[in-house]
Amino acid sequence: MLVNLLIVQIITFVGIVFLLRFLFTRHLKSALARLNTLHEENLAKEEELNEELRRAKEQSDALITQSREEADLIIAEANKEAQRIRMNMEEQARKQAEKIICDSRIDCEKIQKNALKDIQGQSIELALKMISELLTETDKVALQYELANGIIEEISRLPKEQFSVPGGEVNVTSSFPLLDRQSNEIKNILSDKLGSPVNLNQKLDPGIIGGLIVEMGGMVIDGTLKNKLQRIVQGFK
Repeated sequence: MLVNLLIVQIITFVGIVFLLRFLFTRHLKSALARLNTLHEENLAKEEELNEELRRAKEQSDALITQSREEADLIIAEANKEAQRIRMNMEEQARKQAEKIICDSRIDCEKIQKNALKDIQGQSIELALKMISELLTETDKVALQYELANGIIEEISRLPKEQFSVPGGEVNVTSSFPLLDRQSNEIKNILSDKLGSPVNLNQKLDPGIIGGLIVEMGGMVIDGTLKNKLQRIVQGFK
């Protein structure tokens, strides 16, 4: 009886062991399957995450590359603009410098011309003063008549086309009275040039020193000693 009971207990124990083993194995397989599924899901998610990270990195690298290219383009454009501005500034500076030099030359030429004109004027005035002080009255009269004859000769050689002023009053200014012969010659020459008789009005101006000035309306013929000296000085340029 005791043996039978022991056998029953052993069989029961073995059955329980097999049952527990069966149950444990089943749950273990289920757990392993679950773990395997989770592992595969994690691997898939990890792969997906890695793929997203790879795409994000590619996008980031592409964005960085694009940004660098755009930055390089902006820098290149800025350099071109700076170069253009610099060239424009240099060109403007060059033109300004050329203008300053040109204006300086023009101003220098004007100063030289004005200085030369002043010197010529002073020289002529000095020459006239010396002539006036050195010549006697007789010499001045002789000079006056000689210069008057010269201007009368010049008037006679002028073409009629230059005498567009109609005949009428003619004013003659001289340092000494003209000879009757000279007055008549002037009247006859001008009457012929103008095509009508003229009336000759004489005026004395001792400051002329020598020669005479003939005025007809707006036309002036300067045959004074001063004008002759001015022509001589201008011929020295």
